[in-house]
Amino acid sequence: MTNIHVYTAQETQYLDTKICKQPRNEVTKKATTRMVIESLVDQLIASNLLSNERLFEQILYSKDIIWIQNENINGHLFAKADITDQLKTKTNSFMMYMPTNPIVYEVNGEHYHLITRIDSTRAKPNLERLSQAPKPILSAARVNDLLCSIVMRFYETYLEDLSQVAHKDKQLINFVEREYHQFLGAVKELNDYHLNWHPRGNGHELLLELIDNLQLLRSRPGKVLIDFSNSHSHIVVAPSYHIFKQAQKIVQAL
Repeated sequence: MTNIHVYTAQETQYLDTKICKQPRNEVTKKATTRMVIESLVDQLIASNLLSNERLFEQILYSKDIIWIQNENINGHLFAKADITDQLKTKTNSFMMYMPTNPIVYEVNGEHYHLITRIDSTRAKPNLERLSQAPKPILSAARVNDLLCSIVMRFYETYLEDLSQVAHKDKQLINFVEREYHQFLGAVKELNDYHLNWHPRGNGHELLLELIDNLQLLRSRPGKVLIDFSNSHSHIVVAPSYHIFKQAQKIVQAL
């Protein structure tokens, strides 16, 4: 008698990392630089296009996006709540993560704070940074650079994961690749102009407009998009991971 491993039609629920934003009252009366980062992070979590596990390791807790370091203490977009008081700017000891009324996310039962020390430096986004070796900093994050790094890594991870799904949709992949390259081209074009990249400047506002117009970022699984570059064909957005995974069963052969 031989044991044969087969995959049945029965499926089990995929157990993903749980990320849940904690309730919080915003006390700031006017818009601040950190709010655009918070809004983008919330948008990516809500999209359900990446698994939370991949979103966390590739973007939210990745040194490629931002790496805050103080000796052996590390933080990224997210930092563990119990160590955030040790992550301060080097020159003036400003807290990198809001010490009072922090923006808190629960990840698999553990609390993390979102970075809030976002610099208003007039710096345009560096599109080459993700291809360079990450370096730790202990200074405020540059908002335009951070926005682009988050969006770029999201598209790259989505495309990478989507290409590994068994029933991958080549039309969807082509659409996402095209939209991503159009975004990079548009940002490069902005970088060539003499724009004001301050958070209240025209460069920053144009960058936010580019991000807001990205169809993928405004989507959820099942949403139908129109591909204007291909005779107005319709594309259905899919998650880049298996919602269910097949259950392996041992069948005895006579």
